[in-house]
Amino acid sequence: MIKSFIQLGVLSILIIFVFATCKKMKPAKKTSTEETEIDKPIVVDPPKKKTMLPIKLKTTDLTVDIVYFEKTALITEIKFSNGIRYVMTYADKILKKLQKYKDNVQVQSADYLVTNTQISRVTRFNVSESRVTPTEKYYLEYNPIMQINNIKTYLVSNALYSEQSLTYNKDGNLLSSVMTIGSSINTYAYKYDDKNAIFQSVLFSQLLRIEVNEDFLNQGSNNVTTVSNPKQIKEDIEYEYTYAADNYPNQLKIKKQGVIRAYSITYAELK
Repeated sequence: MIKSFIQLGVLSILIIFVFATCKKMKPAKKTSTEETEIDKPIVVDPPKKKTMLPIKLKTTDLTVDIVYFEKTALITEIKFSNGIRYVMTYADKILKKLQKYKDNVQVQSADYLVTNTQISRVTRFNVSESRVTPTEKYYLEYNPIMQINNIKTYLVSNALYSEQSLTYNKDGNLLSSVMTIGSSINTYAYKYDDKNAIFQSVLFSQLLRIEVNEDFLNQGSNNVTTVSNPKQIKEDIEYEYTYAADNYPNQLKIKKQGVIRAYSITYAELK
């Protein structure tokens, strides 16, 4: 009897051992490489947006060459074929000085004062031979996203000459400008397209526009199409563009006071 129980116990242990061994040796289910590749989502990287810098604007009677500090979007020189030339100087990549030349003779300059990494004041000078004469200065204020929203200009006597208030749209383009000179108030309204602006990537373009009085030198993300002043219709400006494949204009027409000036535009890619 005892022998039968012992035999039964040994048999039970052998059955459990065989069952466990078979379970352990059962091959795991494999997923084929083909199934894994098919199940993977296809990831398509969007094309990288090019950063284009204008290097030449040309009309039938004028050529404008723009020179940059190497591998940056900082303009160091703007050269006009009529003999006008602007030279920009930087310190730690912040605009410090702008000098204007006529036929290689300096005639004007502007010095930029930096306070807490922001350009807070600009002082203008007339230059005649070795004589430098201050003419006026203007102070800059900024909104929370570092756009200039107020410009106050003072005469040498420190009397306030003008004040300009600026507002922007959600895309960062200048929307309106209110210019007050004494009792005279003029409001300028701006409209834009949805393409890449000519000077979109150029640093300090708004400050350069203040000193370089050229209608093609506009700041913003998109290209301005109209500038209007209800009080002075003769000041209205209309812009028309022809675009290249990358949505940067390669031709520009500016209509002002009934005169149309057409430019061809050449770019270089900033890499």
